[in-house]
Amino acid sequence: MSQNLNGKMRQSCERMQTETKQGRLKTLIFKDGNLHLPSPTGALPQSLIEANEAVASGRIEEATRLLNDKVEQAVLEIIAQDPLRTDIMLALGMLFKQTKKIYKAKDLFEKILQQEPHPLVYNELAYICRCMGHLSDAIKYQIKAVEADPNNAELLANLARMLIAAGNAQEGINLFRKAVEIEPANAAMHSNFLFNLHYLPNLDPQMLFAEHERWGRIHAPVSLGQVSHSNVPDPDRRLRIGYISPDFCSHPVAYFFEPLLDGHDPKVVEVFGYGNVRMPGEITERLKQKFDHYRNIRGLDDSTVVDMIQRDKIDILVELTGHTTDNRLLMMAHKPAPIQVTYLGSPDTTGMEAIDYRFTDALANPPESQKFNTEELVFLPDGFLCYKPSDSAPPVSSLPASRNDFITFGSFNSRSEIHPHIIKLWARILRANRDSRILLKFGVSTDRRMNRHYFSQFEQRGISSSRVAICGWKPMDEHLGLYGQADIALDTFPSNGFTTTCEALWMGVPVISQVGQCHASRIGLSILNTVGLGFLAAFTPDEYVAKATALAANTQALAKLRSSMRPLMKDSALCDANRFARKAEAAYRKMWHRWIDSA
Repeated sequence: MSQNLNGKMRQSCERMQTETKQGRLKTLIFKDGNLHLPSPTGALPQSLIEANEAVASGRIEEATRLLNDKVEQAVLEIIAQDPLRTDIMLALGMLFKQTKKIYKAKDLFEKILQQEPHPLVYNELAYICRCMGHLSDAIKYQIKAVEADPNNAELLANLARMLIAAGNAQEGINLFRKAVEIEPANAAMHSNFLFNLHYLPNLDPQMLFAEHERWGRIHAPVSLGQVSHSNVPDPDRRLRIGYISPDFCSHPVAYFFEPLLDGHDPKVVEVFGYGNVRMPGEITERLKQKFDHYRNIRGLDDSTVVDMIQRDKIDILVELTGHTTDNRLLMMAHKPAPIQVTYLGSPDTTGMEAIDYRFTDALANPPESQKFNTEELVFLPDGFLCYKPSDSAPPVSSLPASRNDFITFGSFNSRSEIHPHIIKLWARILRANRDSRILLKFGVSTDRRMNRHYFSQFEQRGISSSRVAICGWKPMDEHLGLYGQADIALDTFPSNGFTTTCEALWMGVPVISQVGQCHASRIGLSILNTVGLGFLAAFTPDEYVAKATALAANTQALAKLRSSMRPLMKDSALCDANRFARKAEAAYRKMWHRWIDSA
């Protein structure tokens, strides 16, 4: 791969070729972050070439091992002898980025920009700054990238993502739409646009459906599903179920999928895993052992994966990604299995005719919402989720208000979900509860400029910044322990929390969740009802404020609720893996019988 693309990679990756006046940055850069090393490669250490190939194949641990100090030093010596070799700097910087050596990557990208202020290097530096938690700097560099190349769809889309992450969803979506118009054939970018629509402060189910259906028409037409199926139509035999996802790793999807995997009856189903995992880790290895068969499909093109699934004679293929990063929806469009299901990864329809069913429940998706789905909705009784609490969760703490003499509200939701409309509601709650505080926890909190932006949002609504605390990323045990500082959790709207809601409840923190029309704004309702706390769901902004205020007013009742929630949740359907697996298996069997009857 160091000098010539093989045929499969040429088909599966779209590339941008860049050339500066100096002619150094001729590297082919792919949308998945892989690249060609400069040609000729004779002066480069073989380990660097092999590390690049490992990254391209998703073998990140191997790439990290190959990119050792000795190799780094050899490449840096080449650069020292010829400081104009920005192409080699870029190659090494990209490998640093892929192997999570972000400080080294940042240093190289900055050196390149001193010689060549190139838009793609600004783009990479922006990415690194965002990884470091410096979102303001990331936006600054990304704007420079877009200004230098305003019609580059990838650069526009990256700026859109950053603006959305900063809480400016509408401007971000406008840029995203422009990027999709520039590259209408870019299915991955179009998918990411769909997912980011959920951060808009006003969600319309008809608009969401129209946008998803449009994606399906453009990228996954029915004509692609021409694969024939020879599955033995025995109604009672053991079914071969395949699960496909990039998130068999440290990802929220894994926390909700693992209980299903644990609960499956091996006499009823034979389970196959198809992992498109970018950064495998401990959780990946643990999940691998729980599948009857596991296939690594990272870097494989669609036709190869289709053939693999057909050889495995999968009866029902379940994709767990939807329109999130690294999905394989285009592969699913070829219909490698006779029955295909979407579940868990994304809060909406895929918009694809090739996917037959979508798992949900009657609260997250009322029956009348069927018209907003291309798939047939399958309503799982007692909730569409099953949650596995973290083994590192500390015991539930006593009520913080009993120690502090004031109520602390909390939101540990993504920064992308926090916009002026929700801050306005939170400010109303804080004004109604004298001396109360709010604790916000984002992925990172080191960006002082961005933090000042949030403080200013509250101050404009009459809330002193002294009543607002912002906390950043922490290891899982510390993250869960932080719930010990919150009395009441405030869910975001219209994009509800998912993992954060379950974590809060497990840690004894009741969650006030506002309910809307779309699945994304009904997840809180579904979770709360499953654990017997449906009274915490609010159906209007005024009710949201009133419920939070009423709960805060009675600290004695709040303390009693706090101590009862973990046992309540533990005994509920939300944490019953075997019960959930039986529901899923019954649904699979019904799908299978219908397919036999229609064959």
